[in-house]
Order: sequence, then structure tokens, then C-alpha cells
Amino acid sequence: MRHHNTPFNLLILCFVSLSFTHLHAQVAKTVLHAPDKLNRLLETKITLDKKASEERLYSIQVYYGNFESTTAVLEEFKELFPTLETQLIFETPNYKIRVGSYTTEREALEALGPVKRKFPAAFVLKP
Repeated sequence: MRHHNTPFNLLILCFVSLSFTHLHAQVAKTVLHAPDKLNRLLETKITLDKKASEERLYSIQVYYGNFESTTAVLEEFKELFPTLETQLIFETPNYKIRVGSYTTEREALEALGPVKRKFPAAFVLKP
């Protein structure tokens, strides 16, 4: 039993080939054109979120006192712990030395150990 419907098979083959070509050729591209005001608003939101995230970090307060004593302790601290990020902060009426930015209390407590051996008054500040 031979079938002689070759033109029909050829027609089916052409239809299937064209269908796949047509389906493959349709690629969707979405381009958004946001107003400048919206872009500025989004940038402000990102900046505020980043700042809020940084404010929720744990740190270590090493020392507080007047300017002269605090700057002297700061120099000593930097010599002993040169790799730790330090900040000199003024909160009336004292200057404070704060160290590090830790995402968890556990990280802050681990860093506190060696610091506390040299600066016994040091403690972890919770966000």
C-alpha cells in the first residue's frame, strides 16, 4: 500500500515549517520610558533605603569623653586594630569612638572580644 499523496505531505511540511518560523520570529521587547521625576523619586528611595539599612547595623562603642582624650584613644585604637573601620562621632557633650558595621549581633560580639581585652569599657551598640 503506497500512498501517492506527496503534494499533500509537502504542503503539510511547508505549513509546519512556516508556522515554526513565524512563532520563532515573534520576540517581545518591552521598553519603559519613565518620566525624569519618577527616576529621581526612585533614586531618592534607593538612597533612603540604603541609609536606613546602614542605620540598622550593629557597631561597637570603644570609648567616649572630651575631644582630647577621645582623639588620643582613637590613635591608640587605630594602631592596635588597623583593619577595623572607625568613626569619631560627636554627641553632646561627648566625643565617641565607634567601630565596625555588623549585620548581626553575633558578628558584633565576635569582634568585641579582642577589642574588649584592650578597651574594657567597649560594648556592642544595637541598632
